[in-house]
Amino acid sequence: MKKFNTLLEAVEFAVTRCNSWSFATSNDNYDVKGLLVLAETSDSENPMDEDSFYVVSPAGAIGLCEDGEDIYWLFLSDAAPNEDLPLTYQAEPQIKFCSKCGSGVVLGARFCGQCGTAL
Repeated sequence: MKKFNTLLEAVEFAVTRCNSWSFATSNDNYDVKGLLVLAETSDSENPMDEDSFYVVSPAGAIGLCEDGEDIYWLFLSDAAPNEDLPLTYQAEPQIKFCSKCGSGVVLGARFCGQCGTAL
């Protein structure tokens, strides 16, 4: 799954995976153009707070997630209506390495714990 800061970014990515969606809690259906317009309007009228983000499933379903909370699926992909959607989003761990010695370093560290190089 991929993570996005705006609904428009999520939709632009989702359209590479499918071309129609159903709203998760109603019988409303959206094509590419309709969902792009909805996303643009939603982003301008109701911007996302900094602790929330959108995710897109492998089949193009779009969900809303607050940091550390469950995913609230908004748009389900018509290309895979029975897609097994995850309940939560697990961010990929970010691993950094020292540019001098190549040792793994703790995120946010100012110096390498192995060789002492400033990061």
